[in-house]
Amino acid sequence: MVYGEKKMTIYIANSFSPSMVKLPVDVSFKQVTQKEFCEAVVNGINAIGHKGTVDLVNTLCSSKITVNRATIEASIGDTIFIIMLNFRLEEGKVLGSEEVQQMYNKGKVMLLKAKIHNSVLEELAQCYKKCDEMEYDHLASLAKGES
Repeated sequence: MVYGEKKMTIYIANSFSPSMVKLPVDVSFKQVTQKEFCEAVVNGINAIGHKGTVDLVNTLCSSKITVNRATIEASIGDTIFIIMLNFRLEEGKVLGSEEVQQMYNKGKVMLLKAKIHNSVLEELAQCYKKCDEMEYDHLASLAKGES
């Protein structure tokens, strides 16, 4: 898909951090089905950095991805599909493949979709006919990606 002039990118990850996006943006999250997640695995850029999680994804999706500790630099219009535990591990704990599979079987693994949105567009829409011309022009240039 294309957002403006930019092709939207789909990423697959085992976590989410604000450092993965170019700010300012809004991010919306929703749970997805195994089917939707697996469709993203086929079309997305893999950035899963843990072997146990990769093994689970390959089992769930009949895929053959490998560990890839890539840096994600998502921007407006991009989507990050995330497979992650829905609880915090004790410090230093790393789960093996069997443990990750057990966590999934117990319902302790979430499949999420993070969609990156342009927060400035929302501000611009709210500003329309309410802000002075200078403020509106400033927001419009930000929405276009200009400084």
